[in-house]
Amino acid sequence: MSTRGRVLRVAAVVVFGALTLAGTFRGDDTLFPFAPFRMFSTADKPNEPVLALHTDGIDTTGRRIELDERNAGVRRAEIEAQIERFKADPSLLHSVRESYAARNPGKPPLVEVDIVEVRHHLRHARPTGDVTEVVLARYRP
Repeated sequence: MSTRGRVLRVAAVVVFGALTLAGTFRGDDTLFPFAPFRMFSTADKPNEPVLALHTDGIDTTGRRIELDERNAGVRRAEIEAQIERFKADPSLLHSVRESYAARNPGKPPLVEVDIVEVRHHLRHARPTGDVTEVVLARYRP
């Protein structure tokens, strides 16, 4: 290997190392790979609930259906990423309702779409068995 090649490789290692070190102390998930993924390096508080979201629909027969990628074309991560928008304007859930109708012809249409936060309660970092559901956004056409 030439001297120039060695100098470039050493320089790259030094720059990468400096960015990683700086990211470790000052960075967050947005700076990955130069900062740790904090979502995987932290734990929930031992007496605070663990939160999970899901999207539900209620059809004209009154049946509640969990909406997902297969039946409505929406992934939970997409809903979570835009939860503040849906809370501010639940009418945005109209697109989820339309997507469900397009993917499920012949099934009863949805009369309601809800984003529900499920809270699994903990005590000393162990599940208590208590579960609370809170509707964060509700769309009724």
